[in-house]
Amino acid sequence: MSRWQEGFEAHPIHDTLRELRGMAETQFQDMEQQEMPEKRRFIKVIDTFEEALKKLDPELVPTNQLDALNTNLKAPNQNIWNQLTSYASNGNVAHLTTANDHLTNQLSPLSLLMAIAKRSVREVPLRGLEKVTDEIAEALVAKKDEIQEQYDSLAKSLADAQQELTKLAASAEIQRTATDAQLAQWQKQFAEAQERRGSEYSTWRDLTDEKAKDAIQAIIDKSKEQASEAQSDAEEKLDLIIEDATIKHKAILDLYELTAGDSVASAYVENANNELKQANTWRRVSVGFIVSTVVWLLVANFFDSAVGTDGNIIWSKLVTIISLTGVLLFGAAYSSQQSNRHRSNEKRTRWFALQVKAIDPFISSLESAQQQALKKDLSEKLFGNIDEVGDKDGPVINEHAWSVVVKSITDILGKLPKNQS
Repeated sequence: MSRWQEGFEAHPIHDTLRELRGMAETQFQDMEQQEMPEKRRFIKVIDTFEEALKKLDPELVPTNQLDALNTNLKAPNQNIWNQLTSYASNGNVAHLTTANDHLTNQLSPLSLLMAIAKRSVREVPLRGLEKVTDEIAEALVAKKDEIQEQYDSLAKSLADAQQELTKLAASAEIQRTATDAQLAQWQKQFAEAQERRGSEYSTWRDLTDEKAKDAIQAIIDKSKEQASEAQSDAEEKLDLIIEDATIKHKAILDLYELTAGDSVASAYVENANNELKQANTWRRVSVGFIVSTVVWLLVANFFDSAVGTDGNIIWSKLVTIISLTGVLLFGAAYSSQQSNRHRSNEKRTRWFALQVKAIDPFISSLESAQQQALKKDLSEKLFGNIDEVGDKDGPVINEHAWSVVVKSITDILGKLPKNQS
């Protein structure tokens, strides 16, 4: 790209023409009859300038003419830029007309540019378009006048309706005043009628109260008589119930001692059941220790033998095997002892509960004095000796069982191969 073309494309005249077109094309809601021709003519001149600039050869463009044209279009004293700015802000056609008049002075530079540029072939079609645009503008202005006449007619009708509404409001106010007076009269009549009804109601209520009191008193007298008869019957029945209750109470007292014995015996039975549960638990623990001992001896024999590959005894492993075996056997013996102890307590407690429960049926056929004496003797015998049996614990491991275990371990050691030097 040559420097003349760069300078031509960067010239501010292009921006000036584009901004003037934008301000001239501003649209407003209300359009006057002469606005469209003025706007069309101004835009036509701007289009012609732009068309001429497009057809210019950048290397033949007189730059001083473009500078002068740009200055004249934007200069304050030329009243083109200022008038277009005012028109774009307020829509007054007078500003657009003044700008068109001053734009006429710039047609001389346009002629110079058009002489240098090629002649445009769009001149004839544009004239036809201008004629059509003027006709459309005239039709729009006529339509606007017609709409204005309709608006004036509607405004007149609205004013007439407003007057009629004022008359109706005045008439409604008169009717409201009359209605208020009528309501006041009705309220007065209602109050008088209400007072009369209140007086009649008071008279009726007094008469009704007097009749009701007589009827209620008759009902009360009859109820008292019936209540007196019912009370006499109830007292007779209550005496019979008390007599029957006394007999049954005596029978209950006779059975009370048997019931008390059953309660004591049931407590000992519950204690015996708890001892049985403890005995079963310790028995399972003992069996678990025995099984663990067998498993440990099997594991020690097959996987952790105290005899080395050379036939020598590994004393550290042998001591570990014997120690753990002894601990397991001790646990089995201790668990077995606890199981036997709880089972012995369970038998003793259950036997004692049976004795307590059998006392009352056994002596029920005797005289009261004999029953008391026999109960005293049996109580001293039973309750005085119940804790003397089986309180001492034996040794955890029986001496004979322990000697058998020690002998078995000694035999095993004797059968181990001797250390060969």
